[in-house]
Amino acid sequence: MTDDTPQSKGGKARKALLSPEERSRIARDAALSRWDSDAPKAIFGAPDKPIRIADIEVPCYVLEDKRRVISMKGMLDTFAMARGGAMVKGMNRLELFVSRDRIKPYVSESLFERIKHPIKFRIGGSVAYGFDSDTLIDIAEAVIQADAAGVLQTQQAGIAHQCRVITSSLTRVGLIALIDEATGYQTRRDSDELQQILTAYLLPEHRPWLQTIPDEFTSEIYRVYGWTRTTNNRGPRYAGKLIRQLIYERLPKPVLPALDEVNPTNTKYQRKHRHHQFLTDKQGLDHFRSLVITTMTLLRISKGKGEFKRHLEAYFGSQLELDFDGEH
Repeated sequence: MTDDTPQSKGGKARKALLSPEERSRIARDAALSRWDSDAPKAIFGAPDKPIRIADIEVPCYVLEDKRRVISMKGMLDTFAMARGGAMVKGMNRLELFVSRDRIKPYVSESLFERIKHPIKFRIGGSVAYGFDSDTLIDIAEAVIQADAAGVLQTQQAGIAHQCRVITSSLTRVGLIALIDEATGYQTRRDSDELQQILTAYLLPEHRPWLQTIPDEFTSEIYRVYGWTRTTNNRGPRYAGKLIRQLIYERLPKPVLPALDEVNPTNTKYQRKHRHHQFLTDKQGLDHFRSLVITTMTLLRISKGKGEFKRHLEAYFGSQLELDFDGEH
């Protein structure tokens, strides 16, 4: 059966007017369009809904297959890598970076394959490339190992610094939670996914007491805030609230409410245990301790509350909300 409708005849006439190059381009675009339709779609995330790592905004997405993806551009910006410069045909910028002799010994074969073959995905009608969230942490750890071995070039010091910022403020599960919050996916995330985060952070029962916040941390808070600490004075009650804001509220979003639930306050607003006694070794305490170390470093270099606030905002981002005028 032939198609001799006016639309068909019009289409054939327009096609006849096209040059061979134009017909080839249209055919190529159509083939690419069909191929792109196989790429997973981003169901959450947008360029104007990035996560923040220190003072860098990183575009991120959640794909329909539940993978959390950071865009290629976002990955380069996070590591403070130039997008231009010397390139090798057929290699993306990250692939070129990790293939160099200084970095390659610290990059696993699995990581190299992930970098070599970025994830292709669709954002609306456009096609983008990116990497799963684990790749960000894995690259950072490889660069830190290379830096510790003293093999990085002077101009790569900035990249090594960024990698330390990433690993000191994020864990793998924490990064997933951050992406879910920024993209809005946490409102649709399956309850079992949420449970996986909580399982990684929370123990089923509390552990015996252990010192995780050193006395120096508390002393630095008192110094910066101008509070007096004596043997008979535990200090202002606000100090505990400040530690909650500085440390516990920076854990993945579902963790603190769960800690409040398993370790509630009594009628005198006191808790039977310390929250950190319910954190797991591998994820919970590691992340907790990294936040303590980072915050204590910022306290040490601050002369007062105002300077401490500026350091916090420079490191964690201006969205951090603290009551810097807390009462004694």
